[in-house]
Amino acid sequence: MIKNIFHYKKNITKTKIAILGFGESGMAAAKLGQYLGAKIFISDKQTNKNYELDQFEHELGGHTNKCLESDIIIKSPGINPKNRIIKAIQKKEIPIISEIEFASWFTKSPMIGITGSNGKSTTVKILNELLAIKYKNVMLGGNIGIPFSKNVKKEIQSNLSDCMHIIELSSFQLEDIYTFSPKISCILNLSEDHLDRYETINKYYNAKLNIAKNLSKNSFLIYNRENNDLKKIIKKKKNTISFGINSNKNNFYFKDMKIIDSHNKNNFISCKKIKLKGMHNYENIIACLEICKLLKINFNSIINKLNKIQPLEHRMEVIKVNSNIRFINDSKGTNINSTINAIKSFKKNIILILGGCSKGKIKYSNYINSHLKQIEFIICYGQEGKNIYKDLCNIFKCKYIKNFTQCIKYAIKIANKDATVLLSPACSSFDQFNNFEERGIKFKNIINNYNFS
Repeated sequence: MIKNIFHYKKNITKTKIAILGFGESGMAAAKLGQYLGAKIFISDKQTNKNYELDQFEHELGGHTNKCLESDIIIKSPGINPKNRIIKAIQKKEIPIISEIEFASWFTKSPMIGITGSNGKSTTVKILNELLAIKYKNVMLGGNIGIPFSKNVKKEIQSNLSDCMHIIELSSFQLEDIYTFSPKISCILNLSEDHLDRYETINKYYNAKLNIAKNLSKNSFLIYNRENNDLKKIIKKKKNTISFGINSNKNNFYFKDMKIIDSHNKNNFISCKKIKLKGMHNYENIIACLEICKLLKINFNSIINKLNKIQPLEHRMEVIKVNSNIRFINDSKGTNINSTINAIKSFKKNIILILGGCSKGKIKYSNYINSHLKQIEFIICYGQEGKNIYKDLCNIFKCKYIKNFTQCIKYAIKIANKDATVLLSPACSSFDQFNNFEERGIKFKNIINNYNFS
């Protein structure tokens, strides 16, 4: 299969490509392939016609054997590997690749790949700002919303030089990787997630580790050595760089609300001055500093940039209203470890909102238990809310309210002065919303339209 992939990469104008899934990444891959001269066929299960489809041969309403007439398949990350058409493609031994793999064939610029169970979007946003200090054309893409293929097409069409690609990578995007090889790969952390997709936690971890599948003598892997699961998996060797917040044996460490350069104590970042708060964010910043160190970016310029960076929307976002209650929108907290990080960012009086759509069977009480004394009350909502309530009601004061809007209004009603109402659901949003952004916007709208007088 690898041999075939190299052949199609070199002979793209003679290659027939079937794209499964016509979302944003599928569209971008189709346009890149068409621009390069490949013959494109698009297959999507949706039945709604999209005007952009008219420029390609396509089918709607499901994947048929028409897909099997292709040389290679680009699979949407959302399509489960157990899908019937995937089995048929595998049986015919047609190479299946990800949109990320496909786009990487045609860039001439260095790539930085960031993955992990938590913190990816915040980290790539920080990195995007910091790399702009040195590079004229920094292109941010991948799981953060702009497909990598779109950025590569722009690079080729505009003949961009002095370019650097930053790519946020989910486990789904990393499943079908063969030759993809970033100049710098970074794994922020690993924790339990997506067990609705993967049969075991090890299969999920292995998908994440694909980011470093093609590590070479000219590339680097940066990883969080203080993350227990990562520490067990990755053996430190040449071109691997560990980071963490607690050890001055690393290049950077955290102490007394400062991130300090181990090799020059005069180089430090005051965490009191930056707008990103919480130990998890300080870890993300240290990961970015490791990358910047490899790329020789000026430290004082980094400090100036960091002081200006705002938190991401829906990620520990403070909602400013005229009330003594603090409201935090962490709708992007879609797994249990992300939620734990959010909880630990506050010292007391948390009214925690959990629930949504299950991402696999999770024992919540293994994580959210009596040692988290800052939790005052938990409100569980949605499809998974009943399971969460049953698991936690003997540990905390809890209530189950199925409807999201009613859940939030109840949280406001019971919140005392100086309480923190924290939406950090530990679940995906797909039972009542299309995505975490929609859920976060709904949360903010409820808060902003509430009469606190």
